[in-house]
Amino acid sequence: MDYAGTTMNYRFKTINLQEDFDTCCQFRRDAHLLNSGSDQDFDNELADYKIQIQEVIDYLPLGNCHLWAGKEIIGQTEMKFTDDPKVGYVSMLYLVPEYRGNGIGEMLHQHSVEVFSAANKAEIQSSVSQANNPAISFYQKHGWKSQNPETGGDEMTLMKYAL
Repeated sequence: MDYAGTTMNYRFKTINLQEDFDTCCQFRRDAHLLNSGSDQDFDNELADYKIQIQEVIDYLPLGNCHLWAGKEIIGQTEMKFTDDPKVGYVSMLYLVPEYRGNGIGEMLHQHSVEVFSAANKAEIQSSVSQANNPAISFYQKHGWKSQNPETGGDEMTLMKYAL
């Protein structure tokens, strides 16, 4: 999908792990740092990451994309289906820091809406660290509703978006 910007054309392209796995890892590390405040446990998360991301790319290629601005990768989406046939799940909407805060994140949100609408889902969910105020604000700004914190070791909030 292509989006025309004021001076730049943006496009989503399915992640190519052979060419861009290092970029995926870099974006994943930054997202982990934003959610947890540390990258201390990141190497444990990364151990199976390539296998996991390849699996979701295989069954939902349009949901697992890089956002390109010209010849530069500036963002990444990671999405999957859940056991509930009415619900899609966003694992990550990521935008490099220099592109944050100027409306480009709207493209990431809209892309998730398009992917899951096309898959006939009624709702999108995403888990966000309660400490990640910018992410929670982003989701709320785009109409997502915050649910009760999830139970478990991490302080996470389940965000929901009705399609």
